[in-house]
Amino acid sequence: MSIINEKCIALRLDVSDAREGIAKAGQVLLQEGYIRQEYIDAMLKNFEKNGPYFAIAPGFAMPHARPEEGVLQSGISLITLENPVSFGSSNDPVRLIMALATSSDNEHLEFMTKIAVLLGREHVIEKLYQCMTADEVMSIINND
Repeated sequence: MSIINEKCIALRLDVSDAREGIAKAGQVLLQEGYIRQEYIDAMLKNFEKNGPYFAIAPGFAMPHARPEEGVLQSGISLITLENPVSFGSSNDPVRLIMALATSSDNEHLEFMTKIAVLLGREHVIEKLYQCMTADEVMSIINND
């Protein structure tokens, strides 16, 4: 089983800043029924309050919020940005965003472990960023 639903992938999105990137990554989850709007609001509030801690690797950010802030079911969205944006982090510029929505702390740890394994693969962020289709992304996530 993949850590991501193919319908939760959006590539080469145009955003003007980190906030818009976070919102668009959340919008993908919202459209697919994983979260309510307040989860996006909570991710943005976390960014405002806590700074760029979401930017966890060079070129990569993983916004998230608490399960009780609007998660309907666990899921991850993956978006790439046409033009990378600054999160105010040493990992800037960010060009790949995975919004994480989990329904429990245990699931949060499980998803984080799977994402860490994925990110541990050589050049995976670059490979994902180069993808032009969701099928290409799924191939890298599932087989690379």
